[in-house]
Amino acid sequence: MRILMLTSLPANLDSIKGGVDAVIVNLMNGFELFPDSHLMILSLAKSDHRKTVHHAQNITIEYLPRNRAFGGNLFDFLFYSRKIVREIIQKYKPDVIHVQGATPVLFCLRGLNRDNIVITQHGIMEEEIKYQKGVLRKLKFFIKKIVERYYFPAFKNYIFISRYNQRFLERIKRKADYKSALIFNPVNPAFFNVKPHRKFLKRIMYVGVINRRKNLLSLLHGLRLIKARVQGIKVDVVGGFRDASYQAEILQFIEINGMQNQVQFRGWKDQDEVLELYKKSDVFVLPSLQESLPVSIAEAMAAGRPVIASDVGGVAEMFTNEKSGFTFESNNIDELKGCLLKFCNGDTVYAELAENARLEAISKFHPKSVVKQTLDFYRRMLKN
Repeated sequence: MRILMLTSLPANLDSIKGGVDAVIVNLMNGFELFPDSHLMILSLAKSDHRKTVHHAQNITIEYLPRNRAFGGNLFDFLFYSRKIVREIIQKYKPDVIHVQGATPVLFCLRGLNRDNIVITQHGIMEEEIKYQKGVLRKLKFFIKKIVERYYFPAFKNYIFISRYNQRFLERIKRKADYKSALIFNPVNPAFFNVKPHRKFLKRIMYVGVINRRKNLLSLLHGLRLIKARVQGIKVDVVGGFRDASYQAEILQFIEINGMQNQVQFRGWKDQDEVLELYKKSDVFVLPSLQESLPVSIAEAMAAGRPVIASDVGGVAEMFTNEKSGFTFESNNIDELKGCLLKFCNGDTVYAELAENARLEAISKFHPKSVVKQTLDFYRRMLKN
């Protein structure tokens, strides 16, 4: 089977910090295990010149350069890249065209037969636009929101990364005449090699951009509430600030509450460094206000770390509440405090939760499992 996958993958794969780019790399790890499938990744608007990279025996990455003309990526996808994409499709003759993201990249496919095109939506722009700062950034997300609302529903085949994404499509699509599969995003297989801890050692991990949507301040409030009752608990924060005012708010809160020795900001780390930090951590916490299906939760579970996360988006679909982790109502500090105390007070069997998280991750997020499900969906789609 020949697959053409459209995305925007950076030229330096070692610089990837997460998000959709990490999903694509993890999919590539899975496709390597299926040599009868031939995958061409078509990366749009992330390179200064056109080049071809042979990533594996059955995987090629074709980088298309940015078009610096007026209008940026939107006009690029409407005209310049669209022409080249059509030329590549005619030459490569893919059985399946798989688009990663319900964004203006879809314009590259205008005029094509949609029977063999499948789309995976990741972030939901209608929600994400609420947390953007600055006029230009809001405008960029507004255009994405328009595409998501009016062009994304016009296709026929979808892979949903969560029921949350599926419910969004069903709300905006006029007819339920589509084929679909629910397939979670994969994680780097290296996370499955981290040895689970047998007991809770009071080390918490947070991974991701630090902004108001991710709501790190909520976790700090929870830690403040248990500080007098629980000694020695520490947090490793992996990621970087995107909002100067939020950064000032976070640092001021830490200083006022004397938490300087409790919270360690690690900055952005590559995957190997993140894995080393997971070896020292016991629990992963993500207190976001909005999410679709965060890769960071899947990575933590693969490493055998139970999860505490706000019940937003597709988060509750990723793990089994009270079996491999705990959910709490978004921004409910008392509920978050209660979840933290379950571990700190020994109210739950830590080793059992850790093993459950690892086993659930193997079935849901291992690249081999994800790609097998993806190929099965391609075959069903083509057969019909």
